[in-house]
Order: sequence, then C-alpha cells, then structure tokens
Amino acid sequence: MIRVRFAGCLGLNTQVSPLGLAYDGQTQMWEAARLVNADVLDGGRRTRRRPGWDKVEDGHWRDPFEAADGTAYAVVDDVLCRIAWDRSRQAIVSLATSGRVVWTELDGTVFWTNGNEKGLIQNGVAEQWGGRTWDVASEADRFTDPPAGQALGAYAGRIWIGVGRDLRYTEGYGGYHFVKAGLNAFRFPAEITAIRGVDDGLYVSTTTGTFLMTGPDPLQMQRRQVAPDGVISGSDLSVRADDWGKFDPQNAVLCTTPRGISLAIGQGLFVNFTKNKIALDAPATVAAAIALPRRYVVALHP
Repeated sequence: MIRVRFAGCLGLNTQVSPLGLAYDGQTQMWEAARLVNADVLDGGRRTRRRPGWDKVEDGHWRDPFEAADGTAYAVVDDVLCRIAWDRSRQAIVSLATSGRVVWTELDGTVFWTNGNEKGLIQNGVAEQWGGRTWDVASEADRFTDPPAGQALGAYAGRIWIGVGRDLRYTEGYGGYHFVKAGLNAFRFPAEITAIRGVDDGLYVSTTTGTFLMTGPDPLQMQRRQVAPDGVISGSDLSVRADDWGKFDPQNAVLCTTPRGISLAIGQGLFVNFTKNKIALDAPATVAAAIALPRRYVVALHP
C-alpha cells in the first residue's frame, strides 16, 4: 500500500483533471476538481465546511442590486421591489415585460432598464427616466429620451447604456434625462454585456472582448481592447482593487469571463485570478454575483 500525504489545499483546478485532483509530490499541496460547501482559507492551510443553503422565501427572485447607501433591490414575480433587512419587500414598479433588469447608480440616483422599459429611483421614489423637454427651446429638437438597453454603467457624470452593439451616453452635469438624437453613441463589434467605470476610464465588455475607453470627455475618448473575452452579464461588481490583492488603492471591476474570475483596474490592467485553474464546464450567458469580505460569490447560468 502506498501512503500519500496531503498537505494544504490550494483550491480548485478543473483544467488539469475535471474528474480528479492535482497533486504536487514535492510540496504535497493539492488542488480539487470539485469543492461542495467548503472554504479554503489562509492560503490552503485550512479548510472549513459551510452549512450549505436553506430556502428562506417563496417566489421568483431575480436581478438583485445593492445601492451605495446599502438599500437592496430585486425583481420578485416581475415586480421591482425594495428589499428590507428582514427580506420584507416594498413594491416599486410592476414590469410589463420579463427582460433581465440591469442597474447603475449616479450621485445617489438608481437607474434601471430591462431592454424594453426603464426608470429611475430617487430618494426612494420611482420616477420616469426621460420624458423631459430640453431647457433651451431652440435646441429642444436635438435631444431625445435615453433608450432602454441591456447594460448600464455610470462614469464621468453620465449614464452609459448598452443597446445591442451600440454604447449610448446621456448628457452630463445632471442631464441624464437626455441624449442627443442620432449622436452620443459608439459602435462595438458585438453585443455589449457589461459597463463599469474606474478611475481613469470606462470598461465596456462585449460577447467577443473587453475594452477600456480612457478619458472623461466622450468626444476625446480613446478605445483599446484589453482582454480577448467578454464579461458574463451580471457577474461584474465595482470594488476597491486593494481589497483583492497588492494593488494601489483605486476603483476596480471584479468579474467573471469564460476564462475565469478577473480584476480590471486602471490603465487597462486585466488580471485573471484563476488563470490555468478554472474551466467552465458549460457556456454561461448570465450571472448573479456578490462581493463579501475577501470573497466573491458568483452563480452562472446558461
């Protein structure tokens, strides 16, 4: 009989063997192909069982969002709701269509759209997004309502909207009820899946790649591709880079692509934390994610 000593677990590795484990005979460290209800802590020195999960509410819950002030929102049975700490909910908007709701926030105002409908929440009250008239009457015909889309982001005082392959943006300086008719748009090579601002630019991800647009002025922005894969819609979160590694303090984007979990920070640096470790066993088109202290949890769906 051969005895094999297992030291610390380094976490998951589904690329070496999707059915077994990877083992280093010199260090006696190992990587698992599957971990169920288990945490790997302290660089592999400890593992801890987790209690799993329990059902706590009925209904069809989807598309969650947490605002900067801690207010939580979700769609429950096709009603956009505010969720209290005890999971009680206050209905805000009844949705007429069932598209996935995406969110963003600018200066305390929460914006949402599901590709067909759109709106905003200000001081806890649901309001129409758009439907205004430009203040200067002689220029009013140059402006129209922001469109509904499948991705939202906020950067440099504007709301940015992914509409198919087009990136639209609102006017600045509080002009988020307006876009210039036929203008205020960038065309990307594929459908936009995620939009997130960082300190020096705007990350825009599509189904075929991720791009960084630098500078605050849309008319002078420079665009370059920084990653060959797109961010899976719903997996992206705004975080502080220094909370996730030895990076300078700055705003960043934590996300999942088909190649694994990545951190996008300033100057187009796109760091894959799970490079050569994780291979998705099936394509994913949508996700839900949450960032906890030193932990990123993402659920993927075809």
